[in-house]
Amino acid sequence: MEINITGRHLELTKGITDYAKKRFKKVEEYFDFKENGKLHIVISVDKYIHSAEANLNGQKHSFTAKVTSKDMYTSLDLLETKLITQIKKHKDKIVKPVKGAKRPGIEKILASVPVSGKSGGDKYNEVVEEDLMAAKPMNTEEAMEEAEMAPEKMVLFFNVDFNKVCLIRKRKDKKFGLTISKY
Repeated sequence: MEINITGRHLELTKGITDYAKKRFKKVEEYFDFKENGKLHIVISVDKYIHSAEANLNGQKHSFTAKVTSKDMYTSLDLLETKLITQIKKHKDKIVKPVKGAKRPGIEKILASVPVSGKSGGDKYNEVVEEDLMAAKPMNTEEAMEEAEMAPEKMVLFFNVDFNKVCLIRKRKDKKFGLTISKY
């Protein structure tokens, strides 16, 4: 990662530049800025207020932070912490799905499971466990009672109200979810 340091209204000493470069090497660990990342740090002094500003540009992302304090080294420390916090939040946003976001449908999941026998040694596309279940005819209330007692907290049954195979499961919020088959 390329680090550029600029001083405004002050003369940059070797101590400040070395400290800033050493301090901001940690930023490389948090994101993929090693190869083509550019970090530009602007250090300035107005009366007795020391401020530091950083612009971090990567291939796809850019981050900006600005901090002021009464000491230059404290400003650099706070700036590095603020920049790393922004990167972590952005990384968490990428890794964790947004609440209510669309997830891949069951069709995509079932397409990855082989139809018959074992797949050619591909350990990700094989059925791990199979259960043979009889879909007993019952109504939704009876199925809710059975799901409450079942260890898996779900029951596959033939719903006499809809004349279809259904799955009822107890959700984390203590309510029941009913899945009705199309066919």
